[in-house]
Amino acid sequence: MAEVTRILVLGATGYIGGSALAELLKHNVDEPARYTISALVRKPSQASKLADAGVKPLIFKDLDDFEVIRAAAKDHDICEVVLAAASARHYDCARACIEGLGERGKSTGKATHYIHRGLAIVVDLFQTSGASNVGDWPLTGDRIDTSIHSDVNEDIYEFEKTHPETLSPVRNVDLRVVELGERHGVQTYIVIPPLIFGPGTGLFTLGSGQVHQIMQLALKKKQAVMLGSGSGIWNRIHILDLSRLFYLLVQAILDHKSDLPSGKTGYYFAENGFQSWKSIAEKIGGAGKTVGAFETNQVTNIELQDAADVFFNGNGRDAEGVLGSNSRTKADRARGVLGWSPERGEEEFDSEIVKVVTAMYEETVKSG
Repeated sequence: MAEVTRILVLGATGYIGGSALAELLKHNVDEPARYTISALVRKPSQASKLADAGVKPLIFKDLDDFEVIRAAAKDHDICEVVLAAASARHYDCARACIEGLGERGKSTGKATHYIHRGLAIVVDLFQTSGASNVGDWPLTGDRIDTSIHSDVNEDIYEFEKTHPETLSPVRNVDLRVVELGERHGVQTYIVIPPLIFGPGTGLFTLGSGQVHQIMQLALKKKQAVMLGSGSGIWNRIHILDLSRLFYLLVQAILDHKSDLPSGKTGYYFAENGFQSWKSIAEKIGGAGKTVGAFETNQVTNIELQDAADVFFNGNGRDAEGVLGSNSRTKADRARGVLGWSPERGEEEFDSEIVKVVTAMYEETVKSG
């Protein structure tokens, strides 16, 4: 009888993590199951809901609960950390996972794997990072980069090391995760999504992202908004296509795929098309005028600090990186190595903008 792989998920209650978990559960219905799934959560109510779905819940305080996280990782073969963007900066959580996986590898003689998610800034491990790691600073002029970055034709690890002007908290965690994985004998993978759209499929959070943020700013101004000229361009990916990538990566690990890149070469972009911030604002303006949210479909400029104060605790650097930068990538590795083929593009993205604008405006009307 084949040995069952034990997978630990952090971020199971979130938009991305919950959707990735749903994809893993969907494909694990055959007997015998290829893997079991545990998830670290904070609340008993969350634990109960996960248990009903066939996931073993483990209670912890938060991402600073180092010993509990390390002990949980030590009891699993794959640790999939699919956390919110801010958590991509949480090095101690990543360290707890990798140290625990390293101990398990030594005691069992089996390979262990860490998958990490961060921001749209370039990622690591089965850590999710984010595309802003390859982003620039066009509004403040610190760095402008309109090139398209390939995760196969470029050394993204080296890019992060040699570009300290990129979003440093995330970048620093990425680099340390790769190096820590090498030190402890843990295979690490970095998944780097850009702007994510579409309703989530998890048990808890259905989703929110940059389109929601821009619409929230627009509702405050009663008009569609953008930072600067809005000329910055980002890639996009539907949450279902991103979840599929996570699943295919896990499958490749389970199949012991011999040519699966990890560590310094284990960076995986995710994208299917691109758009400018100006085009997003224009689509929000058009949809907003149609539903009665705005009197005009015209777009107005807002100051960088306005966005920073609302969403980033006054940090203009973060606001520029997430809502005004260029970050263009090509997911050559996932397509070539994993056979990943995203299905949802511009048509679905435009439809999602209309749905978000309509729902947020209707909620504003209800709340007075």
